[in-house]
Amino acid sequence: MYIIRNDSLTAIVDEYGAQLVSVRDGDGYEYIWTAEEVWQRHAPVLFPFVCNTRSKKYTVNGKEYSLSNHGFARDSVFEVTDYGDTYVEMTLRSSDETRAVYPYDFTFVVKYSLDGSTVRCSFGVRCDGEDMFFFVGGHPGFYVPLASDKDGKFTDYEVVYEYPETIVQHLAQGDVTVADNTDVIPVTRELFRNDVFLKDKPASSWVALRDRKTGKMVTVHYDKAGTIAVWSPYDERGTFICLEPWAQTPVYDCDTEELTLMPHAHHLSRNEEYVFGFDIGIG
Repeated sequence: MYIIRNDSLTAIVDEYGAQLVSVRDGDGYEYIWTAEEVWQRHAPVLFPFVCNTRSKKYTVNGKEYSLSNHGFARDSVFEVTDYGDTYVEMTLRSSDETRAVYPYDFTFVVKYSLDGSTVRCSFGVRCDGEDMFFFVGGHPGFYVPLASDKDGKFTDYEVVYEYPETIVQHLAQGDVTVADNTDVIPVTRELFRNDVFLKDKPASSWVALRDRKTGKMVTVHYDKAGTIAVWSPYDERGTFICLEPWAQTPVYDCDTEELTLMPHAHHLSRNEEYVFGFDIGIG
């Protein structure tokens, strides 16, 4: 575990998965979910898949492979390659183990830095061999109620977008409209009956989780050329909500299981690099 801090925040990052496991404000209040029974993760890093194919299998040039949901980065041990008072950088490189499930040579660099009351998150991918295709994203989970409001309820909260959005879940039994040209979605358990809801290429460049009573909130700023997803388990024990910035629409949204033909996959040639970033604002 590596601790970084400034005058406003203290964060802890685990080299297992290169994930944030804690972000506390100056009063000591915790914002990141602490991996309790219902979901035993904090803020996983998603690479080289976001979600998965429906069969949990995929092909590269016709050869079949299988990846766990959201890829292997979240369950890999990273090497710490740079570390200072307010930042930490961790790196994962391709290996025989990764090539058995994902046949590309890569360097994947995750960096967290503190800037005032903001945590800046950067995920960098470099292609170290033949052309590679991948998906990448973040999955931070936040306490509900926020730690500063111990007496608050799940239903005291709302998901707030920068601009009005229309969000529709396309389900086998028919479409479900989650947001109809609105910038505020009240939080209820029923909101997550159909799992995650997401907006591809949103008008908004940020989404927030806000306490209606106190105005306290946590805000995720992201590249609106990608996708923003919101998820919480449909379970009374799930006292957290994930605000998930993804660089693109998820794997399952592609009509093919051939990775090189997936229209939403990022493509890099040898020595090319791609950096995906997002910010978490506290307070």
